[in-house]
Amino acid sequence: MLDTVIFNKILDGYLPIERLPSDGRYVATHVQRDELLASKDITRRSQLLAQYEQLSPEPAMTTSFAFDVSRFDQSKWGDGVVLKILKDALDKANGGKRNNTHDALIGETSIANGFTLITCDLDLAEAVRQHGGLVVFFKV
Repeated sequence: MLDTVIFNKILDGYLPIERLPSDGRYVATHVQRDELLASKDITRRSQLLAQYEQLSPEPAMTTSFAFDVSRFDQSKWGDGVVLKILKDALDKANGGKRNNTHDALIGETSIANGFTLITCDLDLAEAVRQHGGLVVFFKV
């Protein structure tokens, strides 16, 4: 499961694409693509989407639904227990960043499906690890 930050770090030259694990398929939810589409810089948005297309992650439905974030046709109606736990852990770790619900959805989906989360976000990596998820963390 590719975290959104991975696309940014590759584009910015901090993470060579060759360093990404290559022993499986890449996966992403609509959340990652939506976050890339939210870039206000049109040129950067185009570059991020090109990076996304190059890695061509397989789509995965989020395992819970979060109002104002989730898409009805790309989310499941999970119980939200792990989503809340991850969101609370992220809020505690980083003071309630605006995208914590997004990250919690990515993390929960990764855990629920047995996907390895690939991220450069230490707070998300730790929250997912503490709740049984597999993580590849890049310090960049």
